[in-house]
Parts: sequence; structure tokens; C-alpha cells
Amino acid sequence: MDESFDIYTTARGLVQVINPVRRQILSQLSSSDLSLTEISVITGKAQSTLSVHLDKMFNEGLVTFRDDPADSRKKIFSMASRLMARSRDANEEGIEIYRKTLAMVTERDCNFFKTLMRAIIVGAEGSGLCIGAMMRHTGKSIGMALSKKISSTKTEDIIGELQEFYEIHDIGEVCVYTFMPLTIIVRDNIEVTQCTAESLSMFSQGLFITVLEEITKKKYKIASSECFGAGNNYSKFIIEQII
Repeated sequence: MDESFDIYTTARGLVQVINPVRRQILSQLSSSDLSLTEISVITGKAQSTLSVHLDKMFNEGLVTFRDDPADSRKKIFSMASRLMARSRDANEEGIEIYRKTLAMVTERDCNFFKTLMRAIIVGAEGSGLCIGAMMRHTGKSIGMALSKKISSTKTEDIIGELQEFYEIHDIGEVCVYTFMPLTIIVRDNIEVTQCTAESLSMFSQGLFITVLEEITKKKYKIASSECFGAGNNYSKFIIEQII
């Protein structure tokens, strides 16, 4: 039996979503608003079945709806919540790295808060909870605040200030692989698992895209991303402008 689940944050608090149909609906709505007919086509489920699911999701604060401007008898559904975490298989490697990372916190020359943050992420994911979505939202929130402190308006200069921000706070070493397309590599100096590396990468992706969007007033997307290196400590992602 599939016991996987997603955790969403709503205006009323956290909601755990286990039902696979509801998880699929939320995944699709995170990309675009959809009518009941469109959701039925995507999921392969009858509209009567979906209506029961959508009513429950509305009552839980996961989704909302509005009248279809083309036909007031129909509704358009959209997200009223944000994905924060997903379950995954627990793994012994993550727990072992968690223990090692916690031990590093006691070292005299350790960056306490950076190392502790890594330990928390590794520990959560080693125990079976992937918090990449929450890390992306955290990166976006920091990006919103940081964008107000950056005076540069050229992409090259904005990236330069972000490199300095990462260096000052010992978040990682930022390298611009290419500007066309804009390809960023962030190197961390702490060993992590593949899943943790992806979560840390999502933090950087959220931060970089938000800063660029806030300053340039243009829209961007992550075209591709990967984590690599012996300790999964290199994150590479390509940022493209949405035309």
C-alpha cells in the first residue's frame, strides 16, 4: 500500500495529503488553473468523483475556485496552498551524515548556524521527509528582502552582488559557468546526500530567480538543474527568461 504523502501549508495551517488523486490534482494546479473538465481529462477520473475530492480540498483550504467567465455554470480551480514537503524513503546514509554533521557543530572553527542548518535538512530527509519545496520558498522570501538592498540593474552586476552575499554569509561559492544561457554553479563545503543537495539547490534557485525578477521586472524559470560531485556538493542550474 502506498503511504506516500505531501504536506501543504494553507491559511488554516498544515494539511497532509495522502490520497493519490488529490496529490495529482494539486500537482497539476501548481502549474496552471484548470476547469473540472480539464482535471478529468488529465486524471482520467469521472467528474462526479473529482467533485467529491475538490469539495474536500476546498474545505481544507487547499484549493479555491472562481466562475468560468465563458460559462458561469462552470468553475475554474486554482491553488490556495503551497507545497512544503514530501515523504520519501528513509535512508541510513542520510542519518549517518546527519550524525557526522552534528559532530562538526562542536568544532571551534565551525560556522555554527550554517552547519546546523545542513544537519537539520540532512536529518529530516534521512528520516523520510524531503523539504526541498520549503527550501525554495525560503530562498524566495530571502530573495524578496535581498532585492531591496541591491542597487545594480544589470544581470552581471546583480549576480556579482549575489556572489558577494553568498561569500559573506558562507552559504557557498557561487560561480557563473556561462551568462548565455545564465548557468550558475554553487559549491558547498559540507558533504550531503543527493536529496539534501537538491533541497539546498532549490533554496539557491528560489533566491536567484526572485532577485532577478524583482529587480529586472521580468519573469524567469529554471530550465534545468543537477547536483554532482563526490559529496553531492555541487549544484548547477540554468536560468532562462520567460518570453
